[in-house]
Amino acid sequence: MLRILSLAVLSFACSALHAEATLAGTSFGTYVSGPKVTGADLVGKVVLFEYWGVHCPPCLASIPHLAEFQNKYGRDNFVVVANHCQREPVDLVMSTWSGKGGGQQISVVADGNLTGANVSGIPHCFLFNHEGRLVYDGSPSEVEGKLADAMKASPGALIAGRDFKKLGKSATALAAMKGGWASTLKSLRTAAAGADADAKSEADFLVERATSYCTNALARIQGEREDDPAAAMGDVNRMAALLKGDELGKPFDDLQKEFKADKAMQAELKAADALSAICAEADKIGLGSDPEAAKQRKQAVANISGGLQSLQKRFPDTAASRKAAKLQTTWGL
Repeated sequence: MLRILSLAVLSFACSALHAEATLAGTSFGTYVSGPKVTGADLVGKVVLFEYWGVHCPPCLASIPHLAEFQNKYGRDNFVVVANHCQREPVDLVMSTWSGKGGGQQISVVADGNLTGANVSGIPHCFLFNHEGRLVYDGSPSEVEGKLADAMKASPGALIAGRDFKKLGKSATALAAMKGGWASTLKSLRTAAAGADADAKSEADFLVERATSYCTNALARIQGEREDDPAAAMGDVNRMAALLKGDELGKPFDDLQKEFKADKAMQAELKAADALSAICAEADKIGLGSDPEAAKQRKQAVANISGGLQSLQKRFPDTAASRKAAKLQTTWGL
């Protein structure tokens, strides 16, 4: 197993051994799970890019901590990319990630790479501040303090790139992505209609940024509806709460009601929950990391196999059902 791990790490180590890692030209490899990400999604945000593998115990131990970071800081100003770098099927990567509590808010990819990254062992992470500058390169066990500093120094992706002399408090309120935006947007629209030219310019900028953010969020949620219903439901709930009482919130309120009334969507959500529970049970007996050892636990394997089959019968034509079918093959059930 150690020999396999060493070969896998060496095969994915970057050839530019002496260059500093940079987000420019980042390769996101093959999509596995969570929000899909591109280089444009990283602009103005703090980014944690971690190399990991399903056959690396320290990597698996790091997964819950990555989920804690993402939950603590949210995704609007902070992005985690979990880059799997061992040659294993995507379905095994997905099931292992889910089984270890990785959650749906982290972008999980396979065979990606950072330009200039020097990776001689895993887990290994690279932390970039909101300006895209590398501020940490090393073990994820030591990144927490650096991450806290980077988040504290970040103005927020929504307002990055401009100074605010008149409406600093309003800008900070929007960028924090916490609480409700209604009162802040109301005051910004008032300022935009006022006589103070500087305040008007800043207000126009912030209202435009907020409107653009909402438009992009709505498009993202519609895209997630097919690929990741659980993420879509979580995002629409968050946006509806953020915009409660403001006109920008209406499309999200309507979509939230539509999701709740959509039987197919609700089936998708239930199926996703069922699959996550099955993956967690599979992880407990090592079905993904050590299939041969797991075969000795016949009853547990039988229960998991039955669970996958039952899920496909109960929730046909769902994303989770299709993943369950692939996992049967991956796990040899």
